[in-house]
Amino acid sequence: MKYEVKDKTLFVSELSGFDLAKSADCGQAFRWKRVPQRAGERCAYVCVLRGRPVRAAQIGQYLTVFPCDSGEERFFIDYFDLERDYSEIENIIAQDPRLAVCLPGATGIRVFNQEPFEALISFIISANNNIKRISGIIDRLCALCGDKLDFEGMEMYSFPTPEAIASLPEDRLTAIGAGYRAPYIIESAKKIADGYDLEKLRSMSLEDARRELLSFKGVGPKVCDCILLFSLGHTDAFPIDVWIDRAMNELFFGSVPPKKAEMREVVKSIGEYSGIIQQYIFFHARAVQLGKKTAHEG
Repeated sequence: MKYEVKDKTLFVSELSGFDLAKSADCGQAFRWKRVPQRAGERCAYVCVLRGRPVRAAQIGQYLTVFPCDSGEERFFIDYFDLERDYSEIENIIAQDPRLAVCLPGATGIRVFNQEPFEALISFIISANNNIKRISGIIDRLCALCGDKLDFEGMEMYSFPTPEAIASLPEDRLTAIGAGYRAPYIIESAKKIADGYDLEKLRSMSLEDARRELLSFKGVGPKVCDCILLFSLGHTDAFPIDVWIDRAMNELFFGSVPPKKAEMREVVKSIGEYSGIIQQYIFFHARAVQLGKKTAHEG
């Protein structure tokens, strides 16, 4: 990988196997919006990251991000997880015939390193929900109490602060579709506004971090592992939703549903990158519609 900043644009080259579209659309982040690509681009997206709108596009094996000032490139390299050797992870997948079916279809996925508070609220919203509806609720939440931003003729909004969400009455959240999650969202925002530091979970063991996060109302095991994997660096956190449950059953256990202990042992056996590998499984499960008759996006 090489990179440079020129004309307020970050150019990252020599990205072997990187696929922006698969990464942005695989259900790990809910605010990347596809926009018309320009000449030579394979795909283009806009998003608001830590209060600033950005446009990311892929041209062959190049990633461009605008705007990016000199000195800011490290933020984006970390966000897109560009310094991790994903060829090593894909070798692990390829060497296990049960997992190898996920390749080459899922090749190119990167796990984004998102802002922890945004991930906390977003994945509370994700519980018992589908991707399209999750994105809609989050967009309405941002419009409700985030800061309005104008970017290349588009109206966008920052993700609200903990204080802004904590001050909302429940009926404002139910009105935008949050439903039964409304009190959980407000209570979690209040906890962060009162000084709880999600960053401390980054340096904890996985089990200790899980215990901490599960104390938040509205955070169950799947939501907990999503937050830990997608925003706090726990690459062995393994979110299990309906798609993953059915995919793991089919790939590892056949027609006999496993016990929870058996599932835990299989996940543990996948190793330190099991959470990242989970994204490959998730992508494959949705692509081939594993369990299509009864499964719904979780």
